[in-house]
Amino acid sequence: MSKKIEYPWVSFCISTFKRPDFLHQQLTSLLKQTFLYFEIIISDNDPAGSAEAVCNSMKDPRIRYFRNTENLGMIKSFNKSIDRSTTEYIVMVTDDDPVDVDFLSFAYSISKDNPGYGIYGGFERKNRAIGEIECIEKENFIPEILNWNKTTRILWSSCVLKKEIAMNVGKIPDYGSPHLADHALIALIGDRKGGVIVNKMYSSLTSHSTNYSKLNFQTYLSGCQGFYTVMRLNMQKENQREKFKTIDQHLKGWLISSIYSLKKYYSVVVADKAKMKEIESFERQILLLPYMKKNRGILLIKEVIFKIKLFLGFLKPVK
Repeated sequence: MSKKIEYPWVSFCISTFKRPDFLHQQLTSLLKQTFLYFEIIISDNDPAGSAEAVCNSMKDPRIRYFRNTENLGMIKSFNKSIDRSTTEYIVMVTDDDPVDVDFLSFAYSISKDNPGYGIYGGFERKNRAIGEIECIEKENFIPEILNWNKTTRILWSSCVLKKEIAMNVGKIPDYGSPHLADHALIALIGDRKGGVIVNKMYSSLTSHSTNYSKLNFQTYLSGCQGFYTVMRLNMQKENQREKFKTIDQHLKGWLISSIYSLKKYYSVVVADKAKMKEIESFERQILLLPYMKKNRGILLIKEVIFKIKLFLGFLKPVK
């Protein structure tokens, strides 16, 4: 395939803010894709344009740089990158989470074999063979993909999304927090057009001390509230009762995972009692929500187990 392309098939949509080293590493990696018909949209949330030099240094016409005139916040900046894309499909990706070099080749292939769906990608599915491909119809997408007992890992950087449908559902929901906004976008697109999913992850999260999730505890509550409201208001009516149950179950799993990832980090990797108190504070606030109260019992059990493991030294450092 020629490197200079007139008609890219898909856009990597990236928002970045004052992280030139991460961005350089990400761009270098993305340009190694074995499928070449793509563009990379950079939405620089730094009005001073700190990402521009990095983009120019790549000397690749597939990179399209845009500087926001003000810091729009993460979600609005990501949505700007969607607006600026020119392709039929998009991949939402951060400036620090790596993507498998064969990802686009795989996604393009299954999209041609299975046309008409809204999502093509790889998630971690329970009770499925590695590499097994499923066509999940729209009425079953949310109960299958947001159910932690069926799908244990989902990332938006591991799936290709139909841009037209993303626009129709309002792009990434902006409810004042990025938490679960990626899950909401994936779910709402799949709820309109279904998806073709392989039991394999094509991306991963990079953990470091400046991760948004480790520093912005005040947005967990609004993330929980926003996701619950957006999903209940915007889901299609087919199989709605099962979808409502799945949303409740998804929030339970998200809360447990978030709380104990943070507690492990701030008790084992970085001993910070002040941060632990902040975590406990937003946990209590979330458990006051009417649809989250029923999870108090399981959180109490998890807390007892966590403290025993911590006391006995069974918890391994996580970064």
